[in-house]
Amino acid sequence: MTPQLSILSSSTTPPVSLLRSLYVCYLSLEDQLVESQVVAYLEGLAESGHTIHLLTFETQPLTRGRRRELRQAMRSRGLHWHGLRYHKRPSLAATAFDTLCGAVVSAWLVRRHELDAVHARNHVPAAMALLAAPFAAHQLVFDLRGLMAEEYVDAGRWPSGGLAFRVTKRVERAAMRRAAGTVVLTQRVRRVLFGEERRADVFVIPCCADVERIEADRTQRDVARAALGLGDWPVMVYVGKFGGWYMDAEMADFFGVARDAIPGLHFLVITQADSSAIERQFARRAIEPGEYTITRVEHARLGAFLAAADVAIALIEPAPSKVASSPTKIGECLAAGLPILATDVGDVKELLHGSRAGVVLEGFSNSAYRSAAAELAKLLADEDTSDRCVALARQHLSLRDIGLPRYRALYRLVGALSAAAASAEQPPIELVDAPDQSIERERLR
Repeated sequence: MTPQLSILSSSTTPPVSLLRSLYVCYLSLEDQLVESQVVAYLEGLAESGHTIHLLTFETQPLTRGRRRELRQAMRSRGLHWHGLRYHKRPSLAATAFDTLCGAVVSAWLVRRHELDAVHARNHVPAAMALLAAPFAAHQLVFDLRGLMAEEYVDAGRWPSGGLAFRVTKRVERAAMRRAAGTVVLTQRVRRVLFGEERRADVFVIPCCADVERIEADRTQRDVARAALGLGDWPVMVYVGKFGGWYMDAEMADFFGVARDAIPGLHFLVITQADSSAIERQFARRAIEPGEYTITRVEHARLGAFLAAADVAIALIEPAPSKVASSPTKIGECLAAGLPILATDVGDVKELLHGSRAGVVLEGFSNSAYRSAAAELAKLLADEDTSDRCVALARQHLSLRDIGLPRYRALYRLVGALSAAAASAEQPPIELVDAPDQSIERERLR
């Protein structure tokens, strides 16, 4: 006799894979990087129907009024914002304290809002999620933004194999083991961490740019140049911080050499940070104040000011740990139609190779600078260079075409896993005439 199925679970509809997620970011909501590399993505996920809560750590005290403004601003973009205070010193103890606070609040938010997942942006939030797990069950998304332990060693701040190094690596390994989905920024670090075989639960999502918005701002070129007093000079632009990984001395040295290959070259520096480091380097090279401009620009206006330039530079120290790096400024400058001079970090060399949209600096000698400057001069003379730059950004570093689709695929995967785990808690399907048999649910991978 053919067995008949007795359905003890009332639902036969496939689980909906929308996710209810808590995104934990150990940065301030008012950090411009958070706007372009966190909020922009989360807004897109919320538009796809996912429920997104965002927990950040604020470096400055916020009044009730300012908190209300930030909460309303995030709510208008489909996000539910929560903020904790960031503690800086003493470094290790402050981070440990923040980790415990973050774990407690994460567990509370998961339980209170019945969230399915905690999306941890890098190692400290991953530690929070791991500590919260016994008290609030959730799927873990580990968004690995870099090799944190190795970066601190390369920077000379931690000894290799020291306590902080070992703890960080232990968190990293535990998070990768437990994660339902893992994000890395580069193909190179994916191969380092996971080998050559591609895995369905590992997503390579580089730091992307809003290509369409930045490209549209190219029409503001004349207005921006007039506002900055740039006249008809060819302009090289740098966007970002100085010190640490950012090679201010080498950028000043290159500029000093490049003026021979590109007569009249002017250096435009756009930074939110203290500019004294690059000003000292300009003085060391006897570069006069009239040969450079330093300005501060809100992120919403960045595209218009990039439009004022003709070429971009982004020299980041190519330390071993930077195999995991995806500089945000690469996508932003390419989207503005600017050929870029960069160092060999992350996937940059593979991106620019053969593209005729940029040059990878092969060394830090005057001869290497002269060679790179000559290549940039050729790109500047080619009227098709700007279009190639935009096309490269759109193909590989577009928020709309690359970043968001990959995060949506990640959330669909984790949402399906969460739905499968929830359905597994329901009474199983049984075989009436064959009580010794069972139907196993296949685990989604």
